[in-house]
Amino acid sequence: MSWVRKKSLPAIESISYKNHLCNTLLDLWNALHNSYNSAENRPVNTRFFNELLQVNVIEWPPFSNQEFRDVIAKCKDLVMTT
Repeated sequence: MSWVRKKSLPAIESISYKNHLCNTLLDLWNALHNSYNSAENRPVNTRFFNELLQVNVIEWPPFSNQEFRDVIAKCKDLVMTT
């Protein structure tokens, strides 16, 4: 399967944080950590949830645990043989 082989990364612009390039793993970690945790302890306005459209629930046909296991086993075999 060609999609699971290691791929070369394309030449892209480096990640920067606070006008500094993240050229080391530590720099990248600090940038990601500080970015994702910057909203910690901030109030969150959830009123927009009330404006979202409600969608109908999709009804699944009933299936047994064994049917589920059989299908998953086929998927596993497919991945292992290709």
